[in-house]
Amino acid sequence: MQKRTDYKNYFKNVFVPVLVYGAFTGLLVGTIVFFFKWVAEWLTEKSIEIYHLAQSNPWIAVAVVAAAAAVAFLAYLLQRWAPETMGGGIPRAEGVLRGILTFRWLRTGIAVIVNSWISFFMGLPLGSEGPSVLLGTAIGGGTCKLPLSHDSWDRYIMTGGACAGFAVATSAPVTGILFALEEAHKRFTPMIFLMAMSSVLFGVTASNLWSMLLGHDPAPLFNVGALMGSFEMKDIWVPLLLGAVIAAVACGYNVVVFAMGKLWGGKLKKVPQWAKLIIVFVLTAVIGVIAVGNFNGADALFGGGGLIVKLTVYEQFSWAVIFVLLLIRFFMIAFSTSSGATGGVFIPMLSIGALVGALCGKLFVVMGMDDSLYATVVMLSMSAFMGAATRAPLTALVFMVECTWSFNNLFYVGITVFTSYLICELVKVEPLYDVLLERMIE
Repeated sequence: MQKRTDYKNYFKNVFVPVLVYGAFTGLLVGTIVFFFKWVAEWLTEKSIEIYHLAQSNPWIAVAVVAAAAAVAFLAYLLQRWAPETMGGGIPRAEGVLRGILTFRWLRTGIAVIVNSWISFFMGLPLGSEGPSVLLGTAIGGGTCKLPLSHDSWDRYIMTGGACAGFAVATSAPVTGILFALEEAHKRFTPMIFLMAMSSVLFGVTASNLWSMLLGHDPAPLFNVGALMGSFEMKDIWVPLLLGAVIAAVACGYNVVVFAMGKLWGGKLKKVPQWAKLIIVFVLTAVIGVIAVGNFNGADALFGGGGLIVKLTVYEQFSWAVIFVLLLIRFFMIAFSTSSGATGGVFIPMLSIGALVGALCGKLFVVMGMDDSLYATVVMLSMSAFMGAATRAPLTALVFMVECTWSFNNLFYVGITVFTSYLICELVKVEPLYDVLLERMIE
């Protein structure tokens, strides 16, 4: 009798929510996030075309800057309607999943889509990954309202939605599952794992089916595997030295983001939110208008996914251009994040790591490294920067494999990630998402 009762409880409290509600949430998230990203990419392409026109026509340039101010005010009105969309989507989603923050799922879902599109169209250096996680969480919140759902399932179902949103946005399903364990909840339970896996598998399946229907072939997020050479044991000094450099830059980046947040919340606390958004939108438009040639707006602004691919080509950029792009993206991403603009920092953060890796790669070639390893250094740097800044080394390690479909350098990826993570832990600089979440709680 006891075994039969246990079986019924397991079927009711584990099997049903995981396979029914988790799968349904995954299918919804996979479909909605796919089209959210599809429109975002189209808006980005049109924005780049407009900036190119503005660079050759001063009247269009003036109109772009004026439009940036007007659009910023529209974004402010949407944030007034749904304050949950302010800032990065991942910290907000983590707060909801841990039961620290609350949100209105339908209002948040609508506003995060529209406000993110506004940010992408104006070229803010923010990505779609964070909004996709928050959108997935919101969809999970809506699924929780369906008949027969139980209150005890709510956070699990929303966790599944968040993981599916991340997996679809990055084309990295295993990383999406790890996101729930290492970043969102920072703990492992069978229920979290099962719900995350169910939602991610169904979400990625739905996304891939839509992609096939529209004639798109599945591909890694950064299709650069053919450019990546393989390290040998004699090259072990490269990942060790690279890990130390990445740790220094990651700690510096976190400190700058935290300092800007304190500045906005302290000495500049009286500056209204609409003014903050207008400043960051207008500054973005000005950079997009004046950035021409090899130093162009498409590389200095936007999420940075295309820039990462370009950086893997050794002769694509000179030292000077890479350094200027690093400075602009380093401070503009931190500034945009601190202003409360809607958008994610995941891919933009990876672009900072890739830029540091490009500079290090060129330096290492001068120091005797084979130039065939240059692209590998760029990608290792990208992965290690994310792991160090967010303190999610396992997620960074797996993401490196999934975003390139390359397993050749897994050992050396581990060395780089471990070195950067260890140094950041020793100097006790707090993880990026944890501090951003604390700021939202305050």
